[in-house]
Amino acid sequence: MSTNKPNPATHNQLNRTEMDIIERFIGAFNAIDLHLEKALHTTHNQSFRSLVDLYAKRNKWWKDADWLRVYTDLRNILVHDKVSAFEYPCIPTQTTVERVERIRDELLHPERLLPRFKKPVVVFAMEDSMSHVLRIMHREHYSHFPVYGEKQGKQSCLGLLTENGIARWLAEKVCNEMSLVDLDKESVREVLGREEPRQNFHFAPSGAPVREILHQFHDNPYLEAVLITPHGDPHALPQGIITRRDVMEYRE
Repeated sequence: MSTNKPNPATHNQLNRTEMDIIERFIGAFNAIDLHLEKALHTTHNQSFRSLVDLYAKRNKWWKDADWLRVYTDLRNILVHDKVSAFEYPCIPTQTTVERVERIRDELLHPERLLPRFKKPVVVFAMEDSMSHVLRIMHREHYSHFPVYGEKQGKQSCLGLLTENGIARWLAEKVCNEMSLVDLDKESVREVLGREEPRQNFHFAPSGAPVREILHQFHDNPYLEAVLITPHGDPHALPQGIITRRDVMEYRE
């Protein structure tokens, strides 16, 4: 934040560039204020800072609250402490304005799961052989496979077959039976039953914000994949998938 006062020679009025900076800052701030009110279903009776606190509490993935708390004082000075129509006690820096505009844009127009994570997802059935599964793994270099089958009269996702689960099953099979495994005779059903007994995946709608979904991997250390369907429906085939590797490689 620059605290340089206007040159007295210009009758304490800012030049056009300085006014543009101030107007952009206040405009972005007002857009954020309005968005938070709508998202939280509140009215003008709440202060901006309380809106930021409440939104951050409800959306743990949101990381911009601290910046907005800092900039609230600057916004109040510009709006409430100016001497006259074109006389301001300070001018935001270009970096400050750009950061507030970025926060505004990410709130109003967040990146969605699709098309960012749209990709082919290989789906297996319970009856598929493990030899078939391993050939696909080798060819496609995938590590997570939804398994679909009938559940309550509908085709639905019954579980997630993982690279780690397959390795554990194979090690246990070889050690316990002390013989080679005929992978053509072993089915996905057998291996899926040996996956760790915890919910290691869930579904998300294609329009969900990327940052919100990625944060779920931080909150849940057992989460291995998020399957993307049009409405987050487990009966629909996935249009994309997010794994922990995707989270580590994600760049905004």
